[in-house]
Amino acid sequence: MGQYNLKKIIKAACKVMGAAFWAGVSLFPLLFSMLSSFKDNTSIYAAPFSLPETLSLGNYVYAMDRTILLRGMWNSLVYSVLSIALIILMALLVSYAYRIRVKGFKIMFLFFIAGMALPIHAMLVPLASIISQLNLRNSLVGIVCVYAATNLSLAVFLANGYMKGISMELDEAAVMDGGGHLRILFQILLPLMKPVIATISIMTFLKVYNDLIFSMLLISDKKKAAMSLALMAFKSEYDINYGGTFAAICISVLPIVLIYVVFQKQIEAGLAAGSVKG
Repeated sequence: MGQYNLKKIIKAACKVMGAAFWAGVSLFPLLFSMLSSFKDNTSIYAAPFSLPETLSLGNYVYAMDRTILLRGMWNSLVYSVLSIALIILMALLVSYAYRIRVKGFKIMFLFFIAGMALPIHAMLVPLASIISQLNLRNSLVGIVCVYAATNLSLAVFLANGYMKGISMELDEAAVMDGGGHLRILFQILLPLMKPVIATISIMTFLKVYNDLIFSMLLISDKKKAAMSLALMAFKSEYDINYGGTFAAICISVLPIVLIYVVFQKQIEAGLAAGSVKG
């Protein structure tokens, strides 16, 4: 009995140590950025892992007043919210079409699954050509549509898998009550799909908010620059303001941290549901 308890204690201790190690590895970049955001380039080069001598906010003032960081963050938030809304709408419609077995639904679903296997770099050249021909560069419609199209396949996969787990008896009961397809989808199925919608929203937000490749391809106007492009403004041809860059990084992650703090329960429930449902 004592040997069994000892094994149990050792196993629990290993789990705690593993979790602590993973937490340390995950939090180290953020902690390093926070410490470096209070230093100048000389201090960062001389003692990168030391504590700052003074808690000067000069780098934060520089990041917010002398760059387009705040505008870039706002633009990225707008692109993210609009992309999420469009992706959720399209994913629900496609999944419902699969649910009611519209003509060609299997081929349509395979088309979206194939999109998950397509590398991002393989679509850059044709995408650039399409954007140029349709004059969508620096266009809000073009930016949102590209983000929605490149993230739709995974959303359809998750939404379809979750919707298949919802009983068809609900649809039959709604039809008997005189409900049409739109009522079934938006009044009956949509409330039941909140967990997977939360999962799709989280994944899309992180991809769009942190995107650099497509923002470089789609945006050249500084007024419409995304957050990633705004961070690149800290690098000049001959020098990099590392202190200002680290301050900008700390500022840029605030929306993600705040969203997690406010919607922690919904996020964790959504991720759990998205990982096991369907």
